[in-house]
Amino acid sequence: METSEYLPMFLAEGREHLQELNLAVVRIEERPDDQETVDEIFRIAHSLKGMSATMGFAGMAALTHEMEDVFELLRQRKGGLPCEAIDVLLECLDALSAAVDAIDETGSEQIEPKPLIQRLKALIRERDASEPEAETGTGAPVDLAELADGRRVVQVSATLSEDVQIPSVRAYMVLSALAELGETLACNPAPDDVETFAGTEIDAWMVSERTDAELAAVVGAVSDVAQVEVFEAVSDAAVDEGEATTPDEPKKEAAPKKPGGHGKGSSTVRVDAERLDQLMHFMGELVLHRTQVEALAADAGVPGLSQAMQNLTRTSHALQAMVMQVRMIPVEAVFLRFPRLVRDLSTKLGKQVELELVGKDTELDRTVVDALGDPLVHLIRNSLDHGLEGPEERKAAGKPATGTIHLSARHAGGNVVIEVRDDGRGVHPAKVAQKAVERGIIGEEAAAAVDGAKAVELLFHPGFSTADVATDISGRGVGMDAVRTSIRELGGEVLMTSELGEGTVAQIRLPLTLAIMTALLVEADGRPFAIPLDRIERTVRLADHTVRSVAGSRMLVMRDGVLPIVDASERFGGGARPEAGYAVVVRGAAGPLAVTVSALFGQRELVTRPLPPEVAENSALSGAAVMSDGQIALIVDCDAVETAATAIATA
Repeated sequence: METSEYLPMFLAEGREHLQELNLAVVRIEERPDDQETVDEIFRIAHSLKGMSATMGFAGMAALTHEMEDVFELLRQRKGGLPCEAIDVLLECLDALSAAVDAIDETGSEQIEPKPLIQRLKALIRERDASEPEAETGTGAPVDLAELADGRRVVQVSATLSEDVQIPSVRAYMVLSALAELGETLACNPAPDDVETFAGTEIDAWMVSERTDAELAAVVGAVSDVAQVEVFEAVSDAAVDEGEATTPDEPKKEAAPKKPGGHGKGSSTVRVDAERLDQLMHFMGELVLHRTQVEALAADAGVPGLSQAMQNLTRTSHALQAMVMQVRMIPVEAVFLRFPRLVRDLSTKLGKQVELELVGKDTELDRTVVDALGDPLVHLIRNSLDHGLEGPEERKAAGKPATGTIHLSARHAGGNVVIEVRDDGRGVHPAKVAQKAVERGIIGEEAAAAVDGAKAVELLFHPGFSTADVATDISGRGVGMDAVRTSIRELGGEVLMTSELGEGTVAQIRLPLTLAIMTALLVEADGRPFAIPLDRIERTVRLADHTVRSVAGSRMLVMRDGVLPIVDASERFGGGARPEAGYAVVVRGAAGPLAVTVSALFGQRELVTRPLPPEVAENSALSGAAVMSDGQIALIVDCDAVETAATAIATA
């Protein structure tokens, strides 16, 4: 069978399975008696082995097969697996992840499973030869009444669609899904034959407390399952009478066959990310052309054209909302990597840490989620290494020996707020100031004035670190600066607060999507500019307030304080500065500042485009958008604009 066309599906599903296994193994270490997680581990490992074998990746299949034997120990032992076994399993998952990456890059798995297989074999105890098998290897039950032991037995028959791509993988998924709902007495194909299964008919005989309809629904949800039927194979009465035959008129629950021979699962389609980006691009073009046609139709005076335009506008708005929704994925895709990270680092550092995940279902644009991983890894590692104390230090401070890292996500208007909070030692201003002096970032005279807020800001300085020795965990001075840079590139901001002895909170604010933004349209230097609405605190008329000069720089005097002024025409223009009539008070990373403009045009929804790197660099602009009249509005980067006013604000 030619499998190259199925490689993208294998890579996508393989990565999902490995992430789920990492999470499940860490969870079972914490809660050894969690039978639901044990069943989940078996189901995922079984599917991954079948996929690997079918695609011809023998090394992955062999390693996963040996891992299944170790997972079997979970069912046999009370109290779970020892720490050494968990470490070996996680090393195996790392090797499998590396193999998937190698397949993606080179087409070859590049894995040597023998050393890991030997370590796995050393963990497996000899099984009792008299131990009964839970499943038969036959295609049908030999004596269902005997196996049923007085319980009702049902037969579940699934038919795959004729164009199923990898039938062996779907057979694994069907049988694994049923295994979670009851006890499988026999199945066809048999467990040893699933890897080479090439048919479309799957049968399982099982004992389950679930209704026939529930069984049919679960199997019908598996991709490429076209039809499901559930029969009563052995009734309670038949068991009582010692009968093992199927009644002449069996009870049946069937999932209706859908047109085209595709089951419920076929409604989910994997789409290449590049196609989603192209779809969003064309959606933006459609919005632009629609607004142009609306402007023309307003002056055309053609009967019926106004109503037609309203219909077009309504439909395009609905399409735009749907396209945006298609691009949204749960932030869980990033969050699920951190239980494993926290487990490994806390063990390495000798710390006891509990990770709390909240808001995993919060949705973000796919592009934002993809770029969010590295900044969050930096924040989590810093919390573990610098923030949380060791068990003895925590006890001495009157805290529980186990520290807590709280990772949460929530929607806030048109943004998503992600927080990393720890209950550790907090930021020590004096220590930060001392390190800053040693590294030549500030002078000795400025160190005495460093308070909590200034200390936090110093942490974001390029090259700064409070660690005495650089390690593979932190201390090289690239973490926090990299976090701020990455988040600013996404159009977001990073805020951090800390209380000595109580802990630290790092907050990331990001737009829901990078494709469409709500902005205030303004004019400066005779050209339109857009300022992100979520960064605006207010707008004021300059004539209603006092403007003073401080050390040669202009300052706007407000009732609640004095703000540095950045003239947009001067910052973004090149000619003579026109008279500015308004000030837009925006929120920068270190506080508010006033951006003066010549006109305000109102709120707009803009389809954004990135700027070429040579234009974006040091320009205080984060992108551009085409307006209905064909003009291009440049989008202001509030954090980059702020750098022009930083010296003024600190003078």
